[in-house]
Amino acid sequence: MIRKIIFLISFLILLLIILIFYLSFFGIKTNKFNENISSKIKESYPRINFEFKQINLLLNPLSFSIQLKTNNPEIKLKNKKIKIEEIATEYKITAFLKKDFGVKNIYLKTKKNETNDILQLIRVYEDSPQLYILQNLIRDGDVMITAKLNFDEKGKIKQNFEIFGNIENLSIKLLNKKELKNINTNFNYTNKNLKIENLKLQYLNLNFVSKKISILENNNRFKVNGDFENEDIKLPETILSLIFYDNLIDDVIVSSKNTFNLNISKKYKILDVNIKSNIGLKQASINYKNQKLKKIIPEFNNKIILRNHNINLDYNKDIKISGNGKFEINKKEDEIQYNFSNDKNISKYDLNFLINKIPLKIDLINYTKKENTKSNLKIKINKNKDNIFLENISYKSKNANFIIEQIHLNKKFFIKKFDRINMTFRDDRGLENDLNVIRKKKQYFISADNFSIDNIIEESLTDNNNEGIFDDSKKIFNLKIKKAFIDDEHDLLDLGGKIEILKNDIVKLDLKSNFNNNKKVLLSVKTSNNTKVTIFSSELAKPFVKKFEFIKGFEEGQIDFTSTKNNDVSSSILKIYNFKLKELPALTKILTLASLTGISDLLTGEGVRFNEFEMSFTNKNDLMQIDEIYSIGPALSVLMEGYVQKDKLISLKGTLVPATTINKFVGSIPVLGEILVGKKTGEGVFGVSFKIKGPPK
Repeated sequence: MIRKIIFLISFLILLLIILIFYLSFFGIKTNKFNENISSKIKESYPRINFEFKQINLLLNPLSFSIQLKTNNPEIKLKNKKIKIEEIATEYKITAFLKKDFGVKNIYLKTKKNETNDILQLIRVYEDSPQLYILQNLIRDGDVMITAKLNFDEKGKIKQNFEIFGNIENLSIKLLNKKELKNINTNFNYTNKNLKIENLKLQYLNLNFVSKKISILENNNRFKVNGDFENEDIKLPETILSLIFYDNLIDDVIVSSKNTFNLNISKKYKILDVNIKSNIGLKQASINYKNQKLKKIIPEFNNKIILRNHNINLDYNKDIKISGNGKFEINKKEDEIQYNFSNDKNISKYDLNFLINKIPLKIDLINYTKKENTKSNLKIKINKNKDNIFLENISYKSKNANFIIEQIHLNKKFFIKKFDRINMTFRDDRGLENDLNVIRKKKQYFISADNFSIDNIIEESLTDNNNEGIFDDSKKIFNLKIKKAFIDDEHDLLDLGGKIEILKNDIVKLDLKSNFNNNKKVLLSVKTSNNTKVTIFSSELAKPFVKKFEFIKGFEEGQIDFTSTKNNDVSSSILKIYNFKLKELPALTKILTLASLTGISDLLTGEGVRFNEFEMSFTNKNDLMQIDEIYSIGPALSVLMEGYVQKDKLISLKGTLVPATTINKFVGSIPVLGEILVGKKTGEGVFGVSFKIKGPPK
């Protein structure tokens, strides 16, 4: 009997072991638990309906639980269906007996679903305004998710969940109405940590790639870090217009590799941004119309082309940029190196131009750097909200060395002050020049042994609308030049004096010098009660008169000039004495033949002599009103009046009177001479009246 009982117990134990083994490794398929599991989930999430098909049960004897697994179930959410590939869970046997929530965890793997449907499911678990906005911004896209969820005894999801999956062809419409398209990526989301890998997206038809982006919630902030890059792309006008204005830059081809990290507050305010970028600028065109640059770079075509620039950018509250590459002007290519930084509202620029092929020209000082001459231009600039500080400008080339130090500019780029200028160079005539300007307190001292001022004189005589370079404060310059070159034939010796400038206007000036033959030159400006009086006198007129291109073959002569300016109107008188003109217009040459003196002058080739030239005129803005011009000589006299509108119109009328000697003889006859010739010098019986009118050219 005992043996039978032992056998029966052993059989039952063996049967139980076999059953446990079978249930543990093969399980059973049933649908009896479907309704129980669905109802338990619905108690915690009433808006979700689970529809299970046949469930496979596996026994886990160690944890006294049953593992349930089902394929191709569906989750219904309103009128949406979430397609599931597999759901697996572990169910406590004791909870089943007690009719408690016995689901310990869920393993869920979805099929491909629309992204918005998945977001709607997530919002059932934990809704937020941000998820609502995100759901409304998403236009298209599919997502596949694998999730591992753990539940507490009350059926709530624990924080040690893990969700991972991949997104395909997602489109997001941004708040600026632009769109992120073709977003493809893998992601992994654990408690407060989202990792995005192998991200590809398209923005404004540009392709971007990121290997890894991490978003970690910590202390009520989101910490974001990652990378992104793009291959060579041509930036469209839509992006360039966001960065630049007036179509300043176009035809930009660029690639980049970037890493970034930043913090975002709960209110989505971006904090503590750090970006590091390596940018490859393959090409860019800068459209830069600047008349001043045209004067320095001959035949400048208003375009600068950048090529093959390697740029490093580091942004962390402040920004630092360094780079180098090629720049091209007029199909001539040279190199540039640059550094930029912004620290505490101060911007610093460090530019280094390695100029070889591009020619340079500074007409004002008669200097030219020819093509294929190596030179180096360095510029250091500091800039804040109100001022620009040129710390140093240096230029070195063959036979030239320029240094300008400590230039302070206001925000309108006018010079407030500077410390030093030093120039040593050989000009276009092969003359050695040296100039030094140094500031001592509020005064500037200009000194030189040799310096070319011929183009400075020419520009001063021919251009009345020079733009000012200084601010409105008073500037005092003390000048001392031992030898000043003014043309190939004449030099000024011991040029010295003082110049006072206020509001970019010379208010006081006193300069004195002399030529090699001791002939004097004087120039003075005095201002009182808004009236400026300018006086210029030279015992040798030729070096100054020849600056006017329309006057040919001028010889000898003395010159006196006086001008009084009140407000915007100036009244001037120009006088020239005892001079010759070798080159005369055809008409005046014919008329001089009426004079024996004129014939003699033309035959000898010495030119037509004039005893005196006087011009009385007024200037207001761009209008010169000529009240009277007369010139008297033994062969020819001229009487003229009219007006000149700068760069627009010239209108002159007057009389040419030849045979001044004959007229003078006739005029000496009593009674008859007064009737025929008149009382005014220059009038006569023989003469030609004329009128000319038209554009200057």
